[in-house]
Amino acid sequence: MRSQLLALIFLTLTTALPTPSPKPESLSHPLYPRNATGVFDVARAGGVLNPDAAAEANPRDDTATRAFTSAPIKSSSGQCLFVDPAAGDFRENLIPVTLKTCDGSAEQGFDIITSGKHNQAENSILIVSSVTQGCLNFDPRRAADDQVIMFSCGGRADGGGDSTDSQLFAFKAGETSLALAPNNGGGTTCLVDDGAKLGSAACGGAGQLFTIG
Repeated sequence: MRSQLLALIFLTLTTALPTPSPKPESLSHPLYPRNATGVFDVARAGGVLNPDAAAEANPRDDTATRAFTSAPIKSSSGQCLFVDPAAGDFRENLIPVTLKTCDGSAEQGFDIITSGKHNQAENSILIVSSVTQGCLNFDPRRAADDQVIMFSCGGRADGGGDSTDSQLFAFKAGETSLALAPNNGGGTTCLVDDGAKLGSAACGGAGQLFTIG
């Protein structure tokens, strides 16, 4: 009986315990989060990216006419606009636009759309992130330091919007250096390089000229 008990104890101690399944990797800065697997943290509402919701909210407009594709936009200080896909909400909306040293990265690429599903206005452009497909958006209803963001083109968070003046900027064919004056600003508000990210100010001040390409 004793030998049987010792054998049972030995068997219990030497039997390998099952290895727990690893948790999905949590990344703070995925480059193309919609096309990857795992859990991806985001900075704003929702906490975690929902790839299906992001794809629905920010689809690429393949019917659009593009004056530039994946082009950098440089501020008067020489820095480039930068879009971090993980800095917004679960749909890749509400992303602040920061300024960083130009390095040719995908997050610094923008499509300049002169006509398409979300732009039927003459002499106007949409500025679309080549990574997230969201539109540069000016919303004066938001807090003063959070009015310039990337948002679903058309102006609805779920991607169902048509067109909005908050995402259309005055543009003349062929120009590469311009002030970014959103149509909903009435010609008196321009986007400005505030040293860390895009902000807004009355047109005519310093730091308001941007160069595409």
